[in-house]
Amino acid sequence: MAEAQLVEEQSLPGRACGTCTLCCKVMGIEELDKPRGTWCQHCVPGSGCKVYAERPPSCRAFHCGYLTWKMLGEHWLPARSKMVVVLDSDGDRIAIHVDSSRPTAWRGQPYYGEIKQWARDSARDLRQVVVIIGDRSIVILPDEDVDIGVTSADERIVLGEVVENGRLKLRAMKMRADDPRLAGAEAGKLYGAASNPLR
Repeated sequence: MAEAQLVEEQSLPGRACGTCTLCCKVMGIEELDKPRGTWCQHCVPGSGCKVYAERPPSCRAFHCGYLTWKMLGEHWLPARSKMVVVLDSDGDRIAIHVDSSRPTAWRGQPYYGEIKQWARDSARDLRQVVVIIGDRSIVILPDEDVDIGVTSADERIVLGEVVENGRLKLRAMKMRADDPRLAGAEAGKLYGAASNPLR
């Protein structure tokens, strides 16, 4: 997965929202106190935003992966896939926001196969791939999917390396943001496999 494909912000030729409004449901909007998984009060599903010209800054800055990433095929159109793919945590996490009315959409093919490939590619740099369904998070690792559950505002999802049966293995977990083991670590990452800091 090329880094350039993950940071493009201009819509790709031939890509447009059209009647897709799924981001207005699955994404949270801090300025409006709108939680993930509920329709925005200003959205007309299948049509668009009633206050588009005055929409909040987070909506203005939002870039759906389907519109901007070459790595996402046409099947990733959110209205079709029931998922909105974004890059967050300063580029260290691919987040797949799933429509809560279709919570297993991410497990269908070809989606699951592609998500697992992203996890394998991301593991080399301890980058996260997370499926988000409302407030629930599932971390996708190369060899397993870890249901983290609900993460509160003072918790972080982190990846760490542990030695298991003589081999390095990735682990995902929730930790409090003020946990001293996170001091000095990059966002969302935990190092020091030799000393097994996850215990």
